[in-house]
Amino acid sequence: MERLLIVNADDFGLSKGQNYGIIEACRNGIVTSTTALVNGQAIDHAVQLSRDEPSLAIGMHFVLTMGKPLTAMPGLTRDGVLGKWIWQLAEEDALPLEEITQ
Repeated sequence: MERLLIVNADDFGLSKGQNYGIIEACRNGIVTSTTALVNGQAIDHAVQLSRDEPSLAIGMHFVLTMGKPLTAMPGLTRDGVLGKWIWQLAEEDALPLEEITQ
């Protein structure tokens, strides 16, 4: 069957509940792809579930506003975590662009 619509489920790895919902939607033919929240609390769980769903296309979700970064990002974090203050930094033209590109 030719795909006419790609339905992507965001935040695979955020929580076990989110992961189960994405897998169920894939099995029911609703979701065709997902993006992995690689710094999510349940990313290991998502990886385990995905092994049984070879038809689920998985991409990477770049995260700049939530959780702990995978590498040190002192210009974007407060107390080691990312947050929505990135929008304020953007408005002030103060984004650490070199840090983000790394």
